Parts: sequence; C-alpha cells; structure tokens
Amino acid sequence: MIREVLDDIVDNNRDLTYDEAYACMDDIMDAKYSDIVVSAFLMCLRMKGETIDEITGLTSSMRDHATQIDYEPENDYLIETCGTGGDTFKTFNVSTAASLIASAAGAKISKHGNRSVSSKFGGADALEALGINIELSPEQVANSIENCNFAFIFAPHYHKATKNVMTVRKELKTHTIFNLIGPISCPSKVTARMTGIYDPDLVETIARVSMNLGVKRGMIVHGFDNEGNPAMDEISNIGKTKVAFIDNGDVEVKYITPEDFGLDYANPEDITAPDSPEEHLQIIYDIIDNKTDTNADVARMNLALMNSASILYCTEKVESLKEGVEVSRKLIEDGSVRKQLDEIVKYSNM
Repeated sequence: MIREVLDDIVDNNRDLTYDEAYACMDDIMDAKYSDIVVSAFLMCLRMKGETIDEITGLTSSMRDHATQIDYEPENDYLIETCGTGGDTFKTFNVSTAASLIASAAGAKISKHGNRSVSSKFGGADALEALGINIELSPEQVANSIENCNFAFIFAPHYHKATKNVMTVRKELKTHTIFNLIGPISCPSKVTARMTGIYDPDLVETIARVSMNLGVKRGMIVHGFDNEGNPAMDEISNIGKTKVAFIDNGDVEVKYITPEDFGLDYANPEDITAPDSPEEHLQIIYDIIDNKTDTNADVARMNLALMNSASILYCTEKVESLKEGVEVSRKLIEDGSVRKQLDEIVKYSNM
C-alpha cells in the first residue's frame, strides 16, 4: 500500500483514509519495504501533517500486530498512563510516582512504556529500580492489575514487529508518527487515558484518536513553563496546562493551572530532572514516604499529586481535581502508597 499512496501524498498532499493508513502500517510491521521507502513515507506524513483518521489507522494496525492482553476489569475503567517524551523541560519521573499513588486509590492502571529515550530515567527504568518486574506475560499483567491495580507492559516484549522500523527511527533522529502512536498503542483493553503529549497543538487530535480506539474518559495534556512556553509532556505546576478532556464521546479543550488543584505554583528548578538514576529513585521514595522538608520536596510532591489526581478524575474515583489531590495526599500520609508499592512488587514477581 505504501507504494500505491506515496506519490499522491508527495504530489497532492493527499490525506489517507483509515483503511489506507492501516494497510500502510501493515506493510511496515511486515517489513514489506526497504528502510528507504519507509523513511520516505514517514517523513512525507510528517511534512503533510498526520490526520485523525491516519493516526487511528496506523495505531490500530500496530496494536493488532502486538501480543494481546485479554483483560477487562469488571465495572471499572482500565487506564493507561504515559507520555510521549520529546518535551523540552525535563522533570523527574512524575508519571511513575503518580501511578503508584493513584493505584493505591483504586485506579486500575495499565502502564505501557519503554526504557529511557528522551529522559534521564524512563518509566521502565524507575519501576525496575523500585523492585518491580517489568517483563510480564499477558497472564501476569492481568493477575497484577486484578490484585493490586497496577501492571507495567514493557513495549518491546509486546510490539515485536516494531523492530522492523527501529533502524529507520534511529537514523532519522527526528519526530515521526511513531512518537505519537507508540504511547497510545497499548495492547490491553484500555478504556481511560492520561497521556502527556510533546506538542500542545496535538492534544485535541490525540484525544479524538483515543476515542476512536475505545477510550471513554481521559485527559490528553501538555504543560507550559513559567514563561508560557510549551515545555512538558505532563501536567505542569510551573505554568498552565492545555488539556483535552474526554468524556464519553465529547472532547473539551481548556487550560488548567495549579489553582484548579488547590495548589501553588512551583519554581522550575525544584522539579527538574536530577543528574543520576539514584537521585531520580530517591525523589520517588521521598514522595511516597511523605518527605516535605524543603521547597523542592513540596514542589515535587505537588506535581505528583496533580498527576495522580488527574488519573483518579479520569477513572471517576473522584469528582474533581481538588478532591483527587486530597485523596492522594491522605494515602501518602497514612502509608497506603508505601504499602501499595510492596504489593505491586509482590504481584509483579509472581
């Protein structure tokens, strides 16, 4: 299919239909074409600008080529929490801390990701350092989510066919559609989503793609810095955050601030990524152990609380973002999050 549509994309800037996009990803996953042809296709899509139908078709094919996880929680959402990476302001590993907190509050989390790519300490790196087994089978994923509300889905084990495009992505060294569809191609039956995007102009697009893929509730976010510049693939506590709220077929795009969570703005230097994995790990432990001795401790805590609150809001565990912060804080203070980490370690290693 790539050969059939490539000239039309180049000459006429034509958008692909869902079926055409699906077939093109089939070609890539099945290694039907050379790296030169695939790279030309990816860059033509980027230059044209990928549409909702194209992203949906490409992602659907990539998910269908993955090893499937046949698990659906009864009468509850299954939420994926991740970020695209590729942002300019590097924070500590916020999504990992937030996921641990939110899972302690009852949110069933299917966290899909890889080792560090654009950050100093990625989600897989952090979870592994915490003692959590990241290389789970589909059966282990289902068992862990069912019993302790959390499992990590290590992308390379589930998306084996993506090896066919690995060389192209490494050689191009620039954003392609894979930077967007990787985080939203989780092979579990996700019905809610809390996803950070590297480009604020894409939050509504990815929200609509997510709905096409079966998401009922969610927040697609991009955080800005203290000077109003696009900055991070997560909710920000140093500036505003652009959010596309998904609610059962509707999408509403608006800006939120720390005040919507009942919290104060932070100084940028207090939430930046530390230099070493050991420091990253200590920040996560400090948060779940309720360390708030310094301004930096409080800023990091609040950022984790904001992101945890958003997960709880997406899964309807709370009715507001402020309530999500209150619930999350209480679970840290009474030791529930620390106990939750122990449970996740236990079930991930069964």
